[in-house]
Amino acid sequence: MSAVATRPSDAQLTEFRHRVRAHIAEHAPPFAAREGRRAPENAEQEAHLRKWFATLFDAGFVGADWPVEHGGRADHHPLHDRILSEEILRARAPRPVDQVNLAAHVLLHFGSADQKAALLPPMRRSEHVWCQLFSEPDAGSDIAAVRSRAAQQRDGSWVIDGQKTWITDGHWADMGLALIRTDPTSSRHHGLSVFAVPLSTAGVEVRPIRTINEAIEVNEIFLDGVTVPARNLIGEAGQGWSIIMAGLDFERFGIGGNVVLLELLIDDLVLVARNGILDGTGALEHDDIRQAVAELGVEVEVAKSFIDDHVERLVAGDERPGDGSIAKLSFGETYHRVSAYGAELAATVCTVTADPSVEQAKQRLRECWLWSRAYTVSGGSSEIMRNILAKRRLLLPSR
Repeated sequence: MSAVATRPSDAQLTEFRHRVRAHIAEHAPPFAAREGRRAPENAEQEAHLRKWFATLFDAGFVGADWPVEHGGRADHHPLHDRILSEEILRARAPRPVDQVNLAAHVLLHFGSADQKAALLPPMRRSEHVWCQLFSEPDAGSDIAAVRSRAAQQRDGSWVIDGQKTWITDGHWADMGLALIRTDPTSSRHHGLSVFAVPLSTAGVEVRPIRTINEAIEVNEIFLDGVTVPARNLIGEAGQGWSIIMAGLDFERFGIGGNVVLLELLIDDLVLVARNGILDGTGALEHDDIRQAVAELGVEVEVAKSFIDDHVERLVAGDERPGDGSIAKLSFGETYHRVSAYGAELAATVCTVTADPSVEQAKQRLRECWLWSRAYTVSGGSSEIMRNILAKRRLLLPSR
């Protein structure tokens, strides 16, 4: 990505925040974001989302960290990304698709000049929504175990066969970033390669998976004799593991950076608790409820403190191994605990207020809880994150 500019002053950051808020107020879609229901549910919503994401690129808010020659901004600073994420979340506006950011990161670091010229502009126009074709039925968080294969033909093209599963946004994505085994004699981290796969290619079949909250967020994707040209190989053949690991480190911090979602969860939890009646008394008058809410509030502050500290070290060039995994682990586990308790409390207490915001908070807590396990799995499960930290941060032996 582009070099880090001089740290903006507090006044400049405040001015940037005001510009972001004004942009959201003017351009955000006419529907609120919902956890576990981030994909469009119809053609009208999809059109709104694509237009919304394009405006964020056009305004220099998303993709600002790209090199200037590819649309980035010379004055970009990581704190701008933090502010943008915070304001989008607090406005409950739809977030940009994570997989687009990961694909851009991979292309900018490993793509050829021709690939950047062909694939980056459609991202910025939101003509190309990307998904990740990593996980498989027997290779979820352990993506080194992928079995989908590609064989190179005499003309240099590749024919891909295999199955991918739990593919977020696959049913409306245009492009897939695919991790495929290109050396049939290899195993584990070796012999893997990365391809850009247009999902309109013959042989690609997408089968949506309906989640527990009756939404379609993830999909199975079958690749049956899918032929892609040689130019769709990103980096060198066999370089796939290092490419994907670099991309996932970027994604994992992005997930952790959504810590504002935890603050919004706490706000909903407190709203329900303050308006809840249990056994004839206010919910917060019960010691156990008050204690639980307070403890969860502390957990949220701990997660937020790590993110704040990490951003400061990132700016100072002092990023440490495993920081992205810590952010991802902290966010995912805390999100699950807060939403699980919130959903339980919402189902337990009686609310008599006529304020519709209380019922909306209850609904959000239920939806967040139903979606919460996805955060402890997607982008690498919590167990994988702990293994990464053991090896990279604590330098513990594998055996």
